[in-house]
Amino acid sequence: MLPSPAVMDRFPFPAFPTGWYVVGLSADVAPGEVRTVHYLGQEIVLFRTAGGVLSALDKTCPHLGAHLGGGRVDGDCLRCPFHRWAFDGKGVCTDVPYAPKIPPRAAVRPWPLREQNGLVFVHHSLDGASPSWEIPTLDEEGWTANRVVRWELRSHPQEICENTVDSAHLMPVHDAISCRVVSCEPKGPALRVVLNMVATGAVIQMPDEINEVELDVTLHGLGQIVVNTHVLTAGLRTRQRIHSTPIDGERIAIFGVANTREMPDPAYTAEIDEIFWNAFVADFQKDFPIWEKKAYLERPLLAGGDGPIGRYRRWARQFYGEAPAEAEEAAEPRGAIARLTSWVRGRGENNNRPTPAPVPAPAGPKTQPSFPSVASYFETLERRFDAKASGDLEAVFQWVLTGEGARAEFAEVRAGAIRVASGSHATPTLTIEMSAADYLLMINGELNGARAFATGRGKLRGPVRLAMRMQKLFPLGRAV
Repeated sequence: MLPSPAVMDRFPFPAFPTGWYVVGLSADVAPGEVRTVHYLGQEIVLFRTAGGVLSALDKTCPHLGAHLGGGRVDGDCLRCPFHRWAFDGKGVCTDVPYAPKIPPRAAVRPWPLREQNGLVFVHHSLDGASPSWEIPTLDEEGWTANRVVRWELRSHPQEICENTVDSAHLMPVHDAISCRVVSCEPKGPALRVVLNMVATGAVIQMPDEINEVELDVTLHGLGQIVVNTHVLTAGLRTRQRIHSTPIDGERIAIFGVANTREMPDPAYTAEIDEIFWNAFVADFQKDFPIWEKKAYLERPLLAGGDGPIGRYRRWARQFYGEAPAEAEEAAEPRGAIARLTSWVRGRGENNNRPTPAPVPAPAGPKTQPSFPSVASYFETLERRFDAKASGDLEAVFQWVLTGEGARAEFAEVRAGAIRVASGSHATPTLTIEMSAADYLLMINGELNGARAFATGRGKLRGPVRLAMRMQKLFPLGRAV
């Protein structure tokens, strides 16, 4: 199927670049099941044997043209629904029930297929060649189970991948405070980009939080982006995978997959996993309205700070049968004019070098702790309570502190009022468990709360977002 004129005008390159593409989840095809999917401009028939081996074949039986998607699994083969010819996973006909001899050319084109990390990949080649590289298998030990979403939109895989080097779009589109490209390293069919970003917690409904985030991104062809996200300030690690697969010349499917690095507390891991999953789904879609309408400019007018877009595009040429042309710099500002342009913009560097991210100003020096003891925190809790910030919140906060200075306290917040008491509440909404010494460090800003829970120095029982609200509910300003 040829691309529509509108899409051809926007993307002056083939709709289906060479590479590995996701066509479904492993769980989509059970043993003994046949499933037809539509990708790369045609229907592909997937079938799984009783032993669990998955294969992909073209849809048409070479005998009289029946659609193999209507067939059934028989042993290690797929039988055509029309005359029951049998084809193995390599597309070779192994049986014609009523004939003494199998025709020598009886075969269906197979698709190279891999099952990795819960996904099904097939390989497409512009020239019909066999795969020359593989998608690496990702480590799954110590990571939460896959969460998967599938979107469809009018775009091209090259456009989706280009976002990984377009650091300048992260501020206006994704509400980052700053972002810089630390490195961009093409190596064969892989491209690794490391970015350092300063961002608010707006995407997790905590706009007052400021975090430094490292994004370690690797592209494997144009069909897979793996983003290892490290929230440096909180010690949290998540992984997002973005798989763009052409459906036809007009549309692509995007499979989004996410995992969270497991932490010592399973309950806290589950909470963080849910928060980051919802944030990923909401934030990633912000690009969709732009991708659906933007045009690919072969010679874009770039400026300092745009990121290594030219380097990425030269790397991408190999998936259309062209040499990457590493020495060519045509798509990026060059020479004295580029240096002058960068200098005028106040950056003093060309487009290939990272622009330093502004660092939030540090707080003024602390001459003494806000709280001399954990006891003072609870003694001042009622007068520090901000009734306006609580709104219509109804919750019970429970503290269970151990070690020297051990104590149990709880605070009931209802209808804009607070009641603080010692002991244990029967039905707390949120429980914080940690040593009294660590809690003192945390309330005095010497221990990051999220990092403490991520590393097992504390346990949190209940909604993480409620814990994040505690600084607004019980501001620390009037500590003593």
